[in-house]
Amino acid sequence: MRRPVEGEVHVHYGQIYIESDPDSFGPDLRESFAGQSAGLCGAAVPGALWLSTGLHTGSVGFTVEVHDQAPPLDPVWEDVVEVSFRPVSTGSALVQWAGEASWDLDLEETDYRVRYCAQGMDEAHRQDTRLDDEP
Repeated sequence: MRRPVEGEVHVHYGQIYIESDPDSFGPDLRESFAGQSAGLCGAAVPGALWLSTGLHTGSVGFTVEVHDQAPPLDPVWEDVVEVSFRPVSTGSALVQWAGEASWDLDLEETDYRVRYCAQGMDEAHRQDTRLDDEP
């Protein structure tokens, strides 16, 4: 298992993305969730994932783990969704809104099963914005 991202990432409008298409400007909301009923992770655009967060604006704890096989599901997670994902290039990255920052994920162009897990989404939604000096 490796962790290409671990720490805090900044979100705007409750969103962050996984992008792998170098010619794309990021996934579109409506297209990302087309045909899906869960609103946590939009996976309908090839080579991209739209990840929703409870917090509208501010820094959230975020970890990306890449495993060789499915890890056990930790009961600490309140919200969990699994989606299929295949990068369209070797340039996959976790990307903040408007491309403000990104983290290389070093993913191969192969099929992945992505498990996106979250906790505290409702509390973060009620808080709406987390300022730099807030826990």
